[in-house]
Amino acid sequence: MDVMELGYDQEKDKLLHEIDQLKIENEKLKSELSTTKEISKYLNESEQRFEQLFNNISDAVYYLKIDKEGVSGNFIEVNKIAYKRLGYTREEMLNMSPFDIDYHEREELIQILESIMSTETLIFETMHVCKDGTLIPVEIKTHNVVMDGETFTLSVCRDISERKQAERVIRDTKKQYQRLVESSTNGIAVLQDDKWVFANEAALKLFGAHTKDQLLGKSIYDMLYPEFIEKYKILTKFGGKHARLNSTWKNLDGREIHTEIVSIPIIFRDRVAKQLIIQDVTERKQAEDLMIQAEKMNVVGQLAAGIAHEIRNPLTSLKGFVQLFRSGTVPNDKFLNIMESELERIDVISSEFLTLAKPYNVDFSPVDIQELLKNVIALLGTEASKQRISIDTSFLNETIIVDGVNAELKKVFINLIKNAIEVMPDGGTIKIIVENSEEAVDISIQDHGIGMTDEQLRRLGEPFFTTKETGTGLGLMVTYKIIDHHHGEMKVKSKLNEGTTFTVRLPVIT
Repeated sequence: MDVMELGYDQEKDKLLHEIDQLKIENEKLKSELSTTKEISKYLNESEQRFEQLFNNISDAVYYLKIDKEGVSGNFIEVNKIAYKRLGYTREEMLNMSPFDIDYHEREELIQILESIMSTETLIFETMHVCKDGTLIPVEIKTHNVVMDGETFTLSVCRDISERKQAERVIRDTKKQYQRLVESSTNGIAVLQDDKWVFANEAALKLFGAHTKDQLLGKSIYDMLYPEFIEKYKILTKFGGKHARLNSTWKNLDGREIHTEIVSIPIIFRDRVAKQLIIQDVTERKQAEDLMIQAEKMNVVGQLAAGIAHEIRNPLTSLKGFVQLFRSGTVPNDKFLNIMESELERIDVISSEFLTLAKPYNVDFSPVDIQELLKNVIALLGTEASKQRISIDTSFLNETIIVDGVNAELKKVFINLIKNAIEVMPDGGTIKIIVENSEEAVDISIQDHGIGMTDEQLRRLGEPFFTTKETGTGLGLMVTYKIIDHHHGEMKVKSKLNEGTTFTVRLPVIT
């Protein structure tokens, strides 16, 4: 191989090597170009996602720069909610600054902006001014971001109009409630751990307190009569929509007062409490006592007048015989028999009046006894509900007819069921059972009250004897008399602390 050929081969090899290098560099450039495109695509996609998030977020977002003196330039960027909420276009907003939309005076706003600059994150409330001049309450949360050595501020503004409206409603409602409580003629008080922690003016006056300090902090048991303490505890423990307690107190002035209490569980100063609505019924109680006394005196007067009228004739006869004997006439068997007869007559008359003799309607007619009972239960249903008492019935499927006076029989069962309600102050169930008994019908009224002793059972039906705190005992006398007038009978079974059952037996029409 000559020199010329050798040189050619070397040049060729060198050229091929350079071509290979170019290929490698070309592949590298292709790879770098592909990566750049992917990065560019990723950046574009990220920018699109950010823009969607920025414009679709429910809060207004402002991007701006604040200098060290607290002076802000125009907004760098705002989202769609920001400019639409205030009634501007995006272009208009980008030519505006916080000074154009905040209702604070310039110096006040500069202080706020200085606080934003000195704090990484700040939350505060302000008012933004819309293009039409209306104000929108907003809550702003700011966050400072450092980029290329410069600090920018991102502000997220939430419209709190509904929250402010709700707060106003709550404040107004609270004020109205406070005015209602303070102007109420009933005493309204709050207790925690059975101590007074709040009392309105009516409550202070009712309990004889001239200042709140005289009552607040003291135990309720200092004034409540001991016999009502257990009932009060039951009332406040179980409560209920219609739960009420009639109670007696000795107030700070030493005066005895009668009240009706309703207890409502509440939260007071972040703690469980009891709100008492206390109605002063002292005058009503005194009036009721006077009415009861007047009723008793009226009955006594009627009895006395009746006795005086009916025994006047036999007394006149006896007086005549006495005068006759004083004149010298010797008593004989005939005179003595007459006198004895007159004395017996006086005794019979007295006995009749003691059983509350009373004329009755003798016009009997057929009465559907189960329908009558349903009417009485409907009549007394509200009263029973107030005492948390339910009335259970067990009636016969057939129609039961008795011969009697509807109004008088109705009075019998009103008296018996009312008595059952009144002996169950803590609520419970009254059972009314109708059963066949040969040619008669038995109607039983069963309560779960305190029951009666044998002595009390024995005295039932006596004039003016009653087991209730308020009553004359005449109702049961009338009941016995009506049942007797209808050729029926009434039996009573009772066990102390378990309850009483009255069973009325009436003949049926077959």
